[in-house]
Amino acid sequence: MAVMDEFKEEREALKHGTPKQKFTYFLDYYKWYVIIAVLVIAAGTYTIYEIVTKKDTAFYVCLLNTLELDAAEYNAGFIESTGIDTNEYQLIFDTDTWIDINSMDESTMANSQKLMAHLAAGELDVMITDSNSITNYTYQEDFYTMEELLSPEQYERYKPYFYYVDMVTLAKWHEYISNPDNLMLEIDFDFPDPRKPEEMESPVAVGIFLDESEALRDCYHFRSDDVVFSVFLNSSHTETALQYLEYLTQ
Repeated sequence: MAVMDEFKEEREALKHGTPKQKFTYFLDYYKWYVIIAVLVIAAGTYTIYEIVTKKDTAFYVCLLNTLELDAAEYNAGFIESTGIDTNEYQLIFDTDTWIDINSMDESTMANSQKLMAHLAAGELDVMITDSNSITNYTYQEDFYTMEELLSPEQYERYKPYFYYVDMVTLAKWHEYISNPDNLMLEIDFDFPDPRKPEEMESPVAVGIFLDESEALRDCYHFRSDDVVFSVFLNSSHTETALQYLEYLTQ
């Protein structure tokens, strides 16, 4: 008997079957179609919801290699001080990015790619992290110089806390990482002390040590006490970044 004839006989017999028989037949022949349809509808609904309800980002802080302790109230205080409407905009304080340049494991690779993607898209405004963690980024020229960023009054106020890079060392660093052989090894490169511009050949300030920001340390755990604030060169919200600096150091 042909397959279609068998199918017709089954359908004809099913007309007089019990509800249980009809339900069993439905499961046998249509279960996966229904499941797939439900999944497609659910995914589409979620995507539409995310697009409709997603808020624009008014400020993005990357707290690299940092563990949040209890920062909700502290961050809320800053958000309130900016006057930004949180019904329309979001402010992000990201503590999910962990990178160890001397251990290129899967997690570090994924987080490095995430950070670079956000940076390339111009979504990042500020990085806060320990002095060792920020070194690689300061020597990639990712940040504003303090001379470019600050007013003369702010420059004098924060000058005792500046984080410096040496432009001569920067040139040597670029030469070092351009050698493919070095990328396969644990990094072995000496950077000058960022607190000692007098020992550098061509010092430029690109960050600020948050030595007196005790409230910040109460809210976050950093790898060391040498915590640095820097503003990304392609930040879209430098005014808010300076407000944040004022908040951190008030």
